[in-house]
Amino acid sequence: MGLPYDDIHLIADPLYGYQRITVPRSDDEVAEATVIDDPWVQRLKRIHQLQSSWWVFPTAEHSRFAHSLGAMHLAGEFGQHLYDTLADQAPDTPSRPLVEETLRMAGLLHDVGHGPFSHFFDDQYLHPTFGLDHEQLSQHLIINELGDQLRGLTRSPHGGFAPGERVDPVHVAWLIRAQSPDLGEVPRWVALLHSVLSGAVTADNMDYVRRDAYLCGVSLSAVDVPRLIYYSFCSSDGLTFHKRALNALRAFLNARFYMYENVYFHRIGHAIDLHMREIFTETMEYVLPRSPLDDLRAYRHLTEWSLFTEVERWLDDPGSSPRRRRLAQEWQRIIHRDVKYRMVYEQAIERVSPPPGASEWTREQFHERIVERLPAALAGIEFVCDVASQDPRPLNPMVGPKRILIYDPASGHVEEELLTGILEFVPAKAHLYRVFATTHEHDRELGEAARRALTDGAAAASLTNL
Repeated sequence: MGLPYDDIHLIADPLYGYQRITVPRSDDEVAEATVIDDPWVQRLKRIHQLQSSWWVFPTAEHSRFAHSLGAMHLAGEFGQHLYDTLADQAPDTPSRPLVEETLRMAGLLHDVGHGPFSHFFDDQYLHPTFGLDHEQLSQHLIINELGDQLRGLTRSPHGGFAPGERVDPVHVAWLIRAQSPDLGEVPRWVALLHSVLSGAVTADNMDYVRRDAYLCGVSLSAVDVPRLIYYSFCSSDGLTFHKRALNALRAFLNARFYMYENVYFHRIGHAIDLHMREIFTETMEYVLPRSPLDDLRAYRHLTEWSLFTEVERWLDDPGSSPRRRRLAQEWQRIIHRDVKYRMVYEQAIERVSPPPGASEWTREQFHERIVERLPAALAGIEFVCDVASQDPRPLNPMVGPKRILIYDPASGHVEEELLTGILEFVPAKAHLYRVFATTHEHDRELGEAARRALTDGAAAASLTNL
């Protein structure tokens, strides 16, 4: 009697109970465990899921690795559930296990290109210095470093592929960033699945919203992921939600917004980001002087752990240059939460009157407007501005790659009015305008200047005090 216990193992997870993964039946078989154990994937254990919030929420020690396993699990759940309607829409659809496994690998590897501090690394160094982002690096790694392993897979947790079928690394990479022209055309069945990983309500954000809340100790209203998956199907336009998913969709979008307000945009987390921003590029010029695409070995070894070890070595090395020693001292302050900046003013604004052609004030414009309104005696005072923006409503939810499709059984069609209806109960786009200073000595003057900077020429009704 054949039992599954030797080739399917369980991974305990606080959100899903147990996740199933395939393991090799022999020394020469490639299975999911082979990919999971690859150094590129294991590297994600040494990169926090939350770039700065783990300094604020003591239990938020989870990694990009744990989130990637969760995204893999949910992507596979989508694959299993969507298969029949996907096959109806796309005659080229391969076997159910191959569809499931392609989605599972996209979920597992969607973040494999991340660097230390994740999106902060993208914004502060990777993109301005090399013109890259973590998704491009993920796609490169999937095709060039992990491609042979992906092509070697022969089964998903629910069964073997049809004879001759193999996971195509290009399909996995395409799902991470749909509409990737460099990857060429993909089969229709792949194109129809792009919203599972690249849309507005995805396996990715369904996992991180719940995982981040749970591990930060933050209470969320119900995020009913099983209901969202159950009431999803593939239409001729791709991932579509039935009208019966509307309440769950609204709850999810509101929960995501709550996490941005209370965790991702936390004032201390952003103060740490401001402090890091002052030294990050200089540090990276030493640690990663070449593009990751030109030195993959150096990039594979670069994690938050390796970065902290390196800057501590600069502090202890008598041969360190004054510049490196200065950087190391600032990193010690950050690591030990001796943060340079303290928030002195905060305002949430739904709408401001920006310069022509701009959609909001930049931090530089906000700073300039405050300087203009400060008393002359405070000219030259040290302070920094931060603008944190979040749109809990998906960008252009009616069109484009992040379109949300809602099916109305009464009409038998996708009805945009249904989506419009739930968005009325989701907060509009908000900007958090903040002022940070090194002391609280001039809080009142800075706060008044910041308030005037935001209200002069703008409707007072557009402001919401926090």
